[in-house]
Amino acid sequence: AGSALGSMAFGRWSWLLGTFPLAAAEDVLNVLFMADIGHSRNHADDLTKPFPMGKCAYEGAFSLYEGLEDFIVNQGAKPTAALIVGDIAYGGGSQLVNNATRHAFQKYLHGQVAVDRVYPVIGNHDIHFLGCSKGEVLTPFLPCYYGTAHTSVVSNYEMSFSQWRANWMSAFPGLSQVILPAKEPEEQWIAPLRYNLNLDNRSSVHFIAGLISGVYRTYWNNDTPAVAVDAMGSGGDTLECRFLRDSLEEGRRLKKSIFIYMTHNFAKACKDWSLISQLDVWITGHKHSRWQSEPSRSEMAQELRHYPLKILIGNGGFDEGASDTVSFGHLREVPYTDGDQERVKLHFDIYDTCIADHWLCPNIGLQGPYCWDKCQAMPGGVDGGGGPRKATTGLHFSGFTFDAPRANALPTEWASDLFGKTWFLRLKEKWLGLGPCPFSDLADCLVPVRKEDAIPVTLFGRGAGLPRKGAPIEAALALQDEIRGFAVHDEENVMQRGYGFWTLDFHGHGKMKSEDADLFTFSSKDGKWLMQGAAWKENDDDDQEYLAFDGQTLEVNFEASQSSVYV
Repeated sequence: AGSALGSMAFGRWSWLLGTFPLAAAEDVLNVLFMADIGHSRNHADDLTKPFPMGKCAYEGAFSLYEGLEDFIVNQGAKPTAALIVGDIAYGGGSQLVNNATRHAFQKYLHGQVAVDRVYPVIGNHDIHFLGCSKGEVLTPFLPCYYGTAHTSVVSNYEMSFSQWRANWMSAFPGLSQVILPAKEPEEQWIAPLRYNLNLDNRSSVHFIAGLISGVYRTYWNNDTPAVAVDAMGSGGDTLECRFLRDSLEEGRRLKKSIFIYMTHNFAKACKDWSLISQLDVWITGHKHSRWQSEPSRSEMAQELRHYPLKILIGNGGFDEGASDTVSFGHLREVPYTDGDQERVKLHFDIYDTCIADHWLCPNIGLQGPYCWDKCQAMPGGVDGGGGPRKATTGLHFSGFTFDAPRANALPTEWASDLFGKTWFLRLKEKWLGLGPCPFSDLADCLVPVRKEDAIPVTLFGRGAGLPRKGAPIEAALALQDEIRGFAVHDEENVMQRGYGFWTLDFHGHGKMKSEDADLFTFSSKDGKWLMQGAAWKENDDDDQEYLAFDGQTLEVNFEASQSSVYV
């Protein structure tokens, strides 16, 4: 996305108002995360040709490292691990760039994060430094090759799969200590392509590093093991589903209660919704922008969640003019007690290290659109030669908090009867389904249908407060078809299916935002459920009925769905 200039007048100076509170002694996890990072200032000349690879060595790329140094040295942050969610300095797995990145993290983090606690997730530019991108169309019958060798924009053979993997294992030694969840006896998952992380035995969080790399050419070398196929490659969707299933089982075996999925690209790879819906948070990069599915500073309770919460943090240092900020994330797991139940809050805080110092972003130059050749000076920050840099509260998105029971926590009593299940709804004796819209040619409005045509729905909520048993419940309706949208209303108050979970705009931002879901109030009276906020209405032109977003109350019957609607 380009610069949101309308918000800049206040937002660009919001750093003056302070930053997030940093780690407290009781933090169980304290983790940095980022994606699409460029070169540090000391390694600015590594692999910056041909065009457009020089875009990973602009001032914005340098600012990430220097902003992280400010975060550690001047702000007192004490992270114990770092997650790089793909495109690690655009080096194609070369020994040169991997080792340079390893050195840069130790230098700028002042050893706060041990060398074996930096974990890469594989992105397209980690297969070959040019990204196995559309240049490969010039050689349609050849694979994309590992490393940096190339002719023009086409990759050439340089190294074997085993050498490429060894470069990663050597530069990031923590990869030899990751979890490879159970798989078929004759095969095993392979780091750094797919693996799990248990960063602390006290933690409730299980990290799942998957392989949706964002490549155009999904066939690599001639010696890549079948278990290392990209999720978007031939058979990769089934493979990624198997990996997710193994990972979820492994996390539960370790008594973990929160699952964070990390893939470089966001795409509909594994199509088994019963697996996807078990993921609490999904962190991605690839698109060189920033976005989150939840409102900034909002909270979400795990018990009320249905869709995975999403974070795009691909503005780490490759400047295509898609964002006026360079950002990283900071994850803290903080335990607390709510009544008799032990719970945790996961704080996902977003920080900027560069705010573009231009009146227009993107600017257009000989190297294409850009924003980060100059960054605003932040007095008192770390100055590596391009001006002072600080880690400042996210200008556009500042993160959110996820609240969940701690691993092995005792269950608590709340109004859980309607959540976590799939229902057919009968509203005032009429089954709810999808059909023709009354004032348009669309066919995704909520209308009365025959029982056999009713659409399964799942209730989900908003916020961190769990409704008490017997109290009214505020919930939205997730529609269980392949689109995976929720119920919203248009300007005529006609209820319809909104954007789906998988739907993205041009910049890679999700079109589905949790705050757009319509909330209804469900209450039980005299053994009957009531739903407030909707009414059946008729189109005067053709007597067509539809559900309207309205303050009225309908009697609602919940009938359990027996079909496999999640798949």
